[in-house]
Amino acid sequence: MTIKQIIYILITAAFLISCRSQKKIQKVIAPVKTDSVVVIVNEPKIDTVALVKDAIGKMNSYRIDFKTFSAKIKVDYQNSRGKQPDFTANIRMKKDEVIWMSLTGTLGIEGFRVKITPDSIFILDKLANTYTVRKLSYLQEISQIPLDFATLQNMIVGNPVFFNSDSISAYRKDASSNVSLLSITTVFKHLLTLSTDDLITHSKLDDEDPTRNRTCDLTYEEYENKNGVNFSTYRNIVISEKSKLEIQLKFKQFDFNPADQTYPFNVPKRFTRK
Repeated sequence: MTIKQIIYILITAAFLISCRSQKKIQKVIAPVKTDSVVVIVNEPKIDTVALVKDAIGKMNSYRIDFKTFSAKIKVDYQNSRGKQPDFTANIRMKKDEVIWMSLTGTLGIEGFRVKITPDSIFILDKLANTYTVRKLSYLQEISQIPLDFATLQNMIVGNPVFFNSDSISAYRKDASSNVSLLSITTVFKHLLTLSTDDLITHSKLDDEDPTRNRTCDLTYEEYENKNGVNFSTYRNIVISEKSKLEIQLKFKQFDFNPADQTYPFNVPKRFTRK
């Protein structure tokens, strides 16, 4: 696996933008004649703008905040060449300062170590005895997605990304009372679905550039509540463009605000820079 492939998988695995007036849904039943008395029945008007505001407010109430975070994730993925070897990602974060990752294979051997800061990304390839240093903008070059450090943090903990609550263009509530909100920006069309508990269950992003024909479909399942935080411990990600990449993330462990967390990243002298 190349450095570029590792970075791309990390980006997608971690996922891996003024309010338009909503048409108020209203229905007027035609007048019915009863003994020459005209009766007009008006169903209550549904204020869609208010419904959108309420849904976003509830969703934001579940937005995850943290000072530090740690997780152990089993990552399974397959691409156009079929199923690839799975690996385990150990992740540690200190909000707005550092994202640290250690990737190990099935035999427990560490293959890569990654440190991301608000302006740079550092990668140790322990299998090839090399290290890479790039500006954080390199992630945007690889993924063609407007990524910044805050977006990466939100991807990892499961907060919605590339979703602008001020640009909602559609609202829908299905028969099961699940709510879907569509946000359209210059980058993505983002359809976000919330359960009856106001938790994110599905996220679908379509590239606004028709020449890209790029979509990303994320499913959030198996929520657990730890210390008052609802956290999705299983996520399925499908990315399609010229080919298809599917990733399953299974959080074996996770912890919010662990104390005395370290982020070791030392480059051995024998390693050469790529």
